[in-house]
Amino acid sequence: MTTPELALPARTAWRWSILGVVLILGGWEISARQMGPMLMATPMEALRAITTLVQDPEFWLHARASLLRIAAGVGMGCAIGFVLGVLAGQNARLRGLLEPLRWLLMAIPPVVVVVLAMLWFGLGSSMVIFITVLMMAPGMYVNTVKGMQLIDTSLIEMGHVYRFSPWLRLRHIYLPALAAPLTAALLIATCGGVRLVVMAEVLGAESGVGYALANARSTFDSAQLYAWVLLILGLVALLEFLLLQPIQRHLTQWKEPSQACLN
Repeated sequence: MTTPELALPARTAWRWSILGVVLILGGWEISARQMGPMLMATPMEALRAITTLVQDPEFWLHARASLLRIAAGVGMGCAIGFVLGVLAGQNARLRGLLEPLRWLLMAIPPVVVVVLAMLWFGLGSSMVIFITVLMMAPGMYVNTVKGMQLIDTSLIEMGHVYRFSPWLRLRHIYLPALAAPLTAALLIATCGGVRLVVMAEVLGAESGVGYALANARSTFDSAQLYAWVLLILGLVALLEFLLLQPIQRHLTQWKEPSQACLN
């Protein structure tokens, strides 16, 4: 039986979400007034700084550099994790072989990876993309393997009986079964990828949003610093609502007819 809290209408849920945003902005405003403009800009000061930022040609150069790094790092990391997860989900020996590497990558702190990547690749996009791929792949791999292990074995046997090609098995058996863990992993990977790229740029890049954040911090320009923070949050929101949610609906559209029949 579904509890009332879990069965809230979408409109009511949105109202509570808006209230949560208002509370965050209110807390931000109060904290900024207590700390002073040197340490924290107010929300309105950050919004005004955004209008100044977007008129600067360097803004678009930094934004473009970070977007390309996020797309390359998250895309390659998720693709590698998904492919290895599908293969390891079907082969226990490969899964055992990859387990120590998976544990190592998930246990090592990202800052350590940043320091090592700076030694290996120097400053720039190669270092940032390498870090993002290395940190994103294990999460996608784990979710894919777990999903593969939950697939009904009779479906896999049916695919072999009817001699499905690898593409048909992936499209009609694996992807529908992996829809839920894949969409969850994509959301986590995208948000985590944005954070990793910005962190790597702060520590060792000569362009990008993280580099601009570091410059704003060094000049004590809190309004510009928080303006960049708002832009990063806006980017994550756009990626979730315009990219990840449509992907989720596409991957789970096969469930809609069965749910309609149950209703």
